[in-house]
Amino acid sequence: MKSKILLAAPLLVGCFIASGIVVASLDVGSGRIRSDISPSSETSQKNSALRSLALALSSGKEEALRPFRGSPSEDDPDKDRLNPPIAGMNCYLDRIAIHVSCHGSLVNTEKEAVTPFSRLVDEVQAALPSDRWRGMQKEPGTAWIRSYTYEDRRSNAHIDIDITRRTEPSGQSFYMVSLFAWPH
Repeated sequence: MKSKILLAAPLLVGCFIASGIVVASLDVGSGRIRSDISPSSETSQKNSALRSLALALSSGKEEALRPFRGSPSEDDPDKDRLNPPIAGMNCYLDRIAIHVSCHGSLVNTEKEAVTPFSRLVDEVQAALPSDRWRGMQKEPGTAWIRSYTYEDRRSNAHIDIDITRRTEPSGQSFYMVSLFAWPH
C-alpha cells in the first residue's frame, strides 16, 4: 500500500503542475491576464498587455485589434474597454476610428505627471520589439506639453504618450498622461 501511495504522489503533483502550465499557456495564448497574479507582477502584466497590443498594431490590420475588445463603454456607445487593461489607465478601443485611447488620472502639477509619463515611456520601450519599433521625443504642441512617440518601421503603426494640460474656466490647470495607438 505504501509503495502505491509513493508512486501516486509524484504523479498527482505532476498533474497539478502540468494543469497549471496548461492554464497559464491558455491565458497567454488568448491574450488574457489572470487576475490571481500577485501585485508584484503588475509591471510584467502591463508589459505583457503592451507587448500584445504592439504586436497587434504591428500587423497594420484593424482586425488584429478585435481580440482586445472588452465590455462596452458606459460613456460612449462607439467604444469598448481595452482587454487586457493597462494598469493605472482607463483604456478604450474605438469601434469607428479603430484606435486605442488611454487616459490616466488628473493631477495638479506637471511635476506629478512626469513620473507616470516617464514610467509609461519606459514600459512601452521595454514591451516593444526593438528591431521594429523606433521611439523619439516630440516637440511640445498645442495639445500636449510633453510627448514621446513610437512608430513601427514596417507597418507605420503608432503609439503616442503625452502629458496634456487642461485648464478649467476658473483658471485652475490639471495635467494628465495619455496614450493613443493605431495600426497605420
